[in-house]
Amino acid sequence: MTRDEAAPVEPGALRAVSIGWVVSAVLVVLIVLVAGRFAYRLDDVAGLVLAAAALAVITLPVRRRITEHVGAGAATVLTALLTVVGAGIVATLALGDLSKRADEVAELAERRLDEIEQGSLLDRVVSATRLDQAITGWLDGVPSEIVVGGGGGGALAMRVFLFLTAVILAAFLQASGERIVDWVCARWPRTDARAEPGVVSPRHVARTLADDIERRGIGFVRRVLAVVGVVAATVAVAGTLIEFPGAVVLGLWIGCWAVVPTVGWVAAVAPLAVLLALDQRPVGLVMVAVVVTVLVAAVVVRRRRLDPMVRIGAGPYVIAVAAGLAIGGVAGSMVGLTLMAVVVAALTSEHRLPRPTLWALPDDRVVTWHGVTLPTGWRFGVLAVGAVVGGVGLWLLAAGLSRFVVWLLVGGFVAVALSRPVGWLERRARLHRTLAAGIVCGLVGVALVGAGLTGADEGARATTTLTERLPEIVADIEQFPLVGGWLQERDAALWVEEQMNDLPQRVRTGRPADWVPYFGSRLVDLFWTMMLGLALLVDGPRLVRAAERRVPAARRRQWSRLIAATGTALAGYAAGAALVAGINASVIFVIAVALGLGVAPALALWGFIWSFVPQIGGFMGGLPLVVFAFVLGPAQGLFAAVAFITYQFIENNVIQPSIIGASIDIAPWGTLLAAVAGGAAAGVVGAVVLTPLVGVIGVIRRELASADFPGATASGEGAARRGLHRDGERSDAAVGPG
Repeated sequence: MTRDEAAPVEPGALRAVSIGWVVSAVLVVLIVLVAGRFAYRLDDVAGLVLAAAALAVITLPVRRRITEHVGAGAATVLTALLTVVGAGIVATLALGDLSKRADEVAELAERRLDEIEQGSLLDRVVSATRLDQAITGWLDGVPSEIVVGGGGGGALAMRVFLFLTAVILAAFLQASGERIVDWVCARWPRTDARAEPGVVSPRHVARTLADDIERRGIGFVRRVLAVVGVVAATVAVAGTLIEFPGAVVLGLWIGCWAVVPTVGWVAAVAPLAVLLALDQRPVGLVMVAVVVTVLVAAVVVRRRRLDPMVRIGAGPYVIAVAAGLAIGGVAGSMVGLTLMAVVVAALTSEHRLPRPTLWALPDDRVVTWHGVTLPTGWRFGVLAVGAVVGGVGLWLLAAGLSRFVVWLLVGGFVAVALSRPVGWLERRARLHRTLAAGIVCGLVGVALVGAGLTGADEGARATTTLTERLPEIVADIEQFPLVGGWLQERDAALWVEEQMNDLPQRVRTGRPADWVPYFGSRLVDLFWTMMLGLALLVDGPRLVRAAERRVPAARRRQWSRLIAATGTALAGYAAGAALVAGINASVIFVIAVALGLGVAPALALWGFIWSFVPQIGGFMGGLPLVVFAFVLGPAQGLFAAVAFITYQFIENNVIQPSIIGASIDIAPWGTLLAAVAGGAAAGVVGAVVLTPLVGVIGVIRRELASADFPGATASGEGAARRGLHRDGERSDAAVGPG
């Protein structure tokens, strides 16, 4: 008789209560909570392990070569010592050169601040905030921030400790590498019962794939680092011989970007152009010749020695480096490139593996719940702990990638916006896509730089005039009807004058030492956004085709339909938004020119950029126009305000719905919610990007519900053929057209 079939307990009798399951559940919950608590520290551990693994596989040939002359243990120690010495030499040279360049930039900034008109409001603000000292202090910490990822003695010591720990862990991985690979390959069986005689075993295929990844993927990274080292050394030595400023740092920068396909040239020559603009000596021409020579040589080496191993396009390359940099700095970029090379090598390998058996248990130790097989006993606790740790790890990874996600989304939006003119130029002029993209991006860059330079001096003078005349302007407005009396009753002109006099002391509390680094960080964001946008603009079509080939054949038509609809919607939205922004900028430019404002190009550029921001973009784009118009007089200010408000009314009710609404139909409340959610998540950038993404969701939903969507039509016809009435006649749904 089983326990369930036992006789009923007599009334009043006592029965023992089994609390084993209760204790087990409590222990599982406790272990899960503890694991979740400690998992918040695992992001540093995981990053350290990945960095050590990348360092181990990259320096493995050095260890193998040394092992031929000494023992394996001595080779491991010597490899670790060489790694520490090499990294120390590079870091010392880069840190010293960066420190010297930072001092020169600080002196240049001080000279520019000294040129401000003495006694002006701007001069008083600079003196009160000690802006020169804030800039100097920030520049003093930039070299250590770039090289080792942190400033200050404590942060620097921690970085050095983590690097030494990674080197030691890499040595351990090198010594145990063969056993680790054997353990991974052992997840596949030695033989396959379903395979035909003579077919190699899955375990042998796994080992062959691992060797192929090590030869092609890791070999690609090793050769990349070799090319980077040769290019950096060549530029640094040549620059040092001709006494060119920043030769070491410039060499490292050019070396890192020389191996990047297509877009590497743009980033490589950008700092050189800035240095030539600051230092116009004849040695600059010699440096240009050296840089062009090494870049051409690097392109030849990449095509002959790197691409045959693993061909990583501009898009994946820049994405891997940017993601790694956002998470772990310079070391993270190396890890990101290594992981990308490994993934591409695995996907392009001729060896294909079946899914491994990761965990198999007897039937008496598992339980099936709603089709999901779970282990029982302590094994379930282990699974729960692993799930919690993995979930927390993914959450931390997503948090670390938040900055990179903003770069990628904005860069992707820019790439989509420029894809139409690039495609038009590519078709009409029969140009290569890279050349067409370069022409379009060059024209955009020239327009932006020209507008910025044109309005720089005029903007500074107009701002100074505005701050000095602001009390007079408010006094003139007090004479206007309607609002004049209300302003006079509250002594608005006197209050504005008092506020302007107290402004320097108020700004003093703003701590420029805190917000000066903020602007430096935003410049970094702008650089990586531009690089990702350019890389995706050049490499986007190839990535789409590569992803389409990876989609199963049964779903390829649906995938292609959704990708085409999404691309068309985003391109239409971007083109429409750019057209509306261009019209808005033209209106601002015409009003500014009519009023005689010298900052008309800068005001038009400001209005063009803010036009992409939903809801508040129009107001923010036209506000400087109205403010600077009041410098000329109250009448001019009112004219600018009325003219721009009139145009905004026409734009919001006529132009924008007819241009953008045809591409992505978003309800006004949806636009508002998207702008608020995006702004809360990532500021203005989030508000710009999230709005079209919400519209894309609607486009995908309509495509899935359309009658001609691939797959839906076939299944509908099949159901119609089977749709018979009980009397044997076909239903109306089965009747075709006509």
